[in-house]
Amino acid sequence: MQNDLEEVLSSYEQLITSINDNIPFISEPISFLGIEFTIAEVVLPVVFLILINLLGNLVRSILINKVLGKYIEDRKTILSIGNTTKYIILFFGLLMALTAIGIDKDSSLNFALSKTGENPLMFFELLRVIFLLILLIFLSGKLKIIFVKQIMSRYSDDLGVNQSIGTIFQYTAVLIGGLIIIQSTIELGSLNVLAGALGVGIGFGLQNIANNFISGLIILFERPIKVGDRIEVGQVTGDIVRISSRATTVSTNDNISIIIPNAEFISKPVINWSHSGRNIRFHVPVGVAYKEDPAHIKSILLDIATKHPDVLQTPGPDVLFSEYGDNSLNFDLLVWTSTYINKPTVLKSQLYYLIFEKFKEHNVEIPFPQRDIHIKSGSVVSQK
Repeated sequence: MQNDLEEVLSSYEQLITSINDNIPFISEPISFLGIEFTIAEVVLPVVFLILINLLGNLVRSILINKVLGKYIEDRKTILSIGNTTKYIILFFGLLMALTAIGIDKDSSLNFALSKTGENPLMFFELLRVIFLLILLIFLSGKLKIIFVKQIMSRYSDDLGVNQSIGTIFQYTAVLIGGLIIIQSTIELGSLNVLAGALGVGIGFGLQNIANNFISGLIILFERPIKVGDRIEVGQVTGDIVRISSRATTVSTNDNISIIIPNAEFISKPVINWSHSGRNIRFHVPVGVAYKEDPAHIKSILLDIATKHPDVLQTPGPDVLFSEYGDNSLNFDLLVWTSTYINKPTVLKSQLYYLIFEKFKEHNVEIPFPQRDIHIKSGSVVSQK
């Protein structure tokens, strides 16, 4: 790799020399801020970057239209991978152009960040590591999407399980890849100062971030919650749509996304409606007048629940005679559903509409609070 780069630079210098020798107009030196250069030394890198951009667009077009569509169904993922490939080509082209004009590891811009040790940490080395880590995280995220949607979906229909496995796969790739990048780029001895500073930062300013990250790992491995679950935590009720390293995204019935730190799910009680399955039982309280026959009311309620398309027949609905109320006989209609787990109010509303129509059809009286007032007549005895 190093020898190839040296050959490219040697060819570039020969090309510059040839142009300066044969085209006198652009070989005249120009002085700017104390730096002398020729027009050829400016034009060639620009032309090179234009060619690299055309190459990047060509590779992007081939990937999007010819290659990725055969293996990936998600259009957004295809476009993202194509664009990323183009930007990577442009980045390495820019590095080659900068190296050609003298901005490399021997440049004065590449200063030492730490003075300790025989191999100090250099500025360009740090930039390279940061870029490679960002690229690793981005690509691992895209690979996770492909892994979950293209591979795991063939073997499991549980979205939460697939997302958890995909996230573990992403973290493992980032951890292994990060170690390889750091060991192959930077001398570990030069990281002592930065590691100490990072440790102090975690001890003071990054405690919450570290806490949420560890909580996210606990959630992934213990799986008290997963993507697709209906949960209640604090005053928030909604469906989990994403679990990341720092926070979990919950979508409410009003399509409002609420970002909750992962530590909240570890340190506070969480109600998970779908932890053991999607079948949930709802209670629908119903009151009728004292003159009504309880057996008749039970048959009406069971008939309504049985005919509703979203009420499960196994386990079937049931009616409990709950109590003698102050003004009514109170019943509790119990129904099981798997489709309205995130919309219990909607199912209750539909059942109440049907109950009202049936009660009206069968002349069943729906009571309302009543009070009897007894007034005693008599003379008022005055007290002296």
